[in-house]
Amino acid sequence: MTLTLQVLLSGIAAGAVYGIVAIGHTIVYRLTGIVHFAFGSLIGLGLFAAVAVAAGRGPVTSSGLGAGRFALALAAALGACLAAGTLTYLLVIEPFLARGSLVGWVGGTVAVALAVDAAVGAVFPRPSYVFPDPFPFRRIGAGGIVRVGSATFEVRSLFVVGVGLTLAALAGWGLRATRFGRGVTAIAQDQEAAHIVGVPVRTLTAVAFGLVGALAALVAIVAAPGAPFDPRTAPLLGVKGLAAALAVGFASPWRSFGAGAALGLAEAAVGGLEIDGRSLGPSYREVLPLAAVLLLVGASAFRSAGERRAEAQ
Repeated sequence: MTLTLQVLLSGIAAGAVYGIVAIGHTIVYRLTGIVHFAFGSLIGLGLFAAVAVAAGRGPVTSSGLGAGRFALALAAALGACLAAGTLTYLLVIEPFLARGSLVGWVGGTVAVALAVDAAVGAVFPRPSYVFPDPFPFRRIGAGGIVRVGSATFEVRSLFVVGVGLTLAALAGWGLRATRFGRGVTAIAQDQEAAHIVGVPVRTLTAVAFGLVGALAALVAIVAAPGAPFDPRTAPLLGVKGLAAALAVGFASPWRSFGAGAALGLAEAAVGGLEIDGRSLGPSYREVLPLAAVLLLVGASAFRSAGERRAEAQ
């Protein structure tokens, strides 16, 4: 029971982060029809911008962070993601999309990812970093750990899940109820028709690229004090979010979020649960869930190809 509850909450908390990243991938794909290979790296840029403001480049502990410094760190992260995401679309992606160059936008986004990863790694060379915790969870229970019967769990896990659900709900509401969101939805449905009726396609798409990065960076920062991280952590988040979005075919933000939550839960189960006294162990937690997603995507692509052949005949 103890391990099961820990696995459930830690897995859903990690999955909430994957889910928000998956929402970003889904919005980008529905707007442009591309896969944003630099998305995880741009999230990392925001995360380490926050670290730089919060604690600098030296050794960092998980001790408390003042509200004012945290607000500055958060503003730096969101600003970095907004600017980097918007400029990536305007300077790297849109010119190649306009020419219909598949190789161009793929190569461009990969180049951006490599450049950002190299820059972050050069500025932050330590093996790992810990984001100072701005929230006093350590005062709850025994150092932030609460016991319910024979089970224990981290209070932070509940908080991360709540933030993830809130951001997912805000993203869904924004797409439905705001002028910006309705414009983005119109572009996703029919870009040419949206342009004809006066929707500023280029501007809204560029801003959306920045906003989805900022949204994902926000939940990554909320989750960051829970464990050490390094410059490779955020690119891996991008891959996992992409896997979740692919698993549901970029269908909708909420379905992408659900797929991300399921991926996080599967990771935790593979790494922690025992069946008949046996466990695969943590070394498999990154591999097996992603492999299952890739198999699912491959099977879906195979079925789609078969359906197209049948229609052609």
